[in-house]
Amino acid sequence: MLTNPFFNMFPVTAGNWQTIDTRWWSPTVSVNFAGNPAVEREVTEDVASYGRQIGWLGDIVLALAESGGGEAIKRKSAAGDSLIKLRQAQERIQEIKQRRKNSAGDNARGALANLAATDKAAYARLVRSLDADKPPGK
Repeated sequence: MLTNPFFNMFPVTAGNWQTIDTRWWSPTVSVNFAGNPAVEREVTEDVASYGRQIGWLGDIVLALAESGGGEAIKRKSAAGDSLIKLRQAQERIQEIKQRRKNSAGDNARGALANLAATDKAAYARLVRSLDADKPPGK
């Protein structure tokens, strides 16, 4: 019987495979440890990312805790600690989102600066074309 030489070199790897799928047009990498990889991929690509799903759950948990579910949390100190951590995490996530939020103008300025630094001729053509589009007298 012939065996795969890869399995002889690394015998513990036989059967220990995970699906790692990179899409050509998507910057995401899917690593599936359980469930149906095709379903997981379709849900995260077409419905909502894991981060968005967790965000929704966090919003629901905080709303329930603030609207009377707090008594059950007070009875369990670990749940109270987790609720504090969840609130802190959501605040930090919002800070990160705000910090990384760029306006269209900021993006355009960055793209123009990059174009000017990497391709001066293309930058000059673009500026001339914008000048040509200006109404007379401006």
